[in-house]
Amino acid sequence: MIERLRELIGAVSFHRGLALGALVGSAIAGSTIWARIRDARGPAPELDPAAAQPGGSGAAPGTSGTATTTD
Repeated sequence: MIERLRELIGAVSFHRGLALGALVGSAIAGSTIWARIRDARGPAPELDPAAAQPGGSGAAPGTSGTATTTD
């Protein structure tokens, strides 16, 4: 009886390790494929939310570095 229990626990442990190894391996493979796709597309464009607004100068108001006053 105890021997069967040891075999069962050993089998569960083996299958758990096998599943964990498969998950880690697939994560590494997916990461490599994703990196190759990104490299094939070229560099990503910079994302500047202020520049994407219509009529925007590319900078938020008051960030030009010069002081302005209104009289």
